[in-house]
Amino acid sequence: MAWYDCRTGKINILDESYRDEALSALTPFLASEPDVTPAADPRSLPAPPATAAPSSSQDLATNEPGASLRRRIEEVEPSPLLRTLKRWFKLDAELRPWETGLQGERIAGKSLNRLRRDGWYVLHSVELPSGADIDHVAIGPPGVFTINTKHHRGSKIWLGDHAAMVNGQSTPYVRNSLFEAQRAARLLTHTCGFPVAVHPVLAVVGAATMTVRTPAPSVRLIDGTHAARELSGLSPVLTPPDIERIYAAAREGNTWLAASRRPDHT
Repeated sequence: MAWYDCRTGKINILDESYRDEALSALTPFLASEPDVTPAADPRSLPAPPATAAPSSSQDLATNEPGASLRRRIEEVEPSPLLRTLKRWFKLDAELRPWETGLQGERIAGKSLNRLRRDGWYVLHSVELPSGADIDHVAIGPPGVFTINTKHHRGSKIWLGDHAAMVNGQSTPYVRNSLFEAQRAARLLTHTCGFPVAVHPVLAVVGAATMTVRTPAPSVRLIDGTHAARELSGLSPVLTPPDIERIYAAAREGNTWLAASRRPDHT
């Protein structure tokens, strides 16, 4: 029916009609395979060195795009080999939404990292005590932005005054994006000691079309694949000293712990 080569790690299915049974029978042996965590992408840009690292051991500047989703995926299925096999045999229904989201955050994060060349700071996977997270926080001359990334390949995105739709289906994306920005503004203002305005952004990766049906949207809709290009052309409003102070607060994990004082609605 099937056999597994321990030396090469390859499964050979002799009869495709027994594919599911073969995978089920081999699972106990595959689970003992060593769990190898992929190395960090060497192309990832380091955080700019201008601001000193926080005294806390939780420096959010070290987070990779999609780090929170990556951990959730590993909790559901710790074995990289089994994750690959489940994708191969179309048995990844539980993992697929997480992995699709992870791919989207990595694509948007890679683009956002290019802003660092122009005096911006970018943070990824800013986790909150509730278990939710802010996908990306970008801090630069045009201001502070919380970016909520969604991966909808081939879909039609529509943005109105108070709602966003995907292929005609209503979503909570606008509400969640606004709440993230409001929460970030409150926490950063508290830590910095001066008012910090935060602008909500909805970054969609892979959409076929994106339509904005309001002259003054409450959330900025951008193509996540070209996130850096969409944000870099905005007019500057922050001075370099303010950018440094806000970034010093944002990269410190303790800044976001205050989020537990209010309910999380994301």
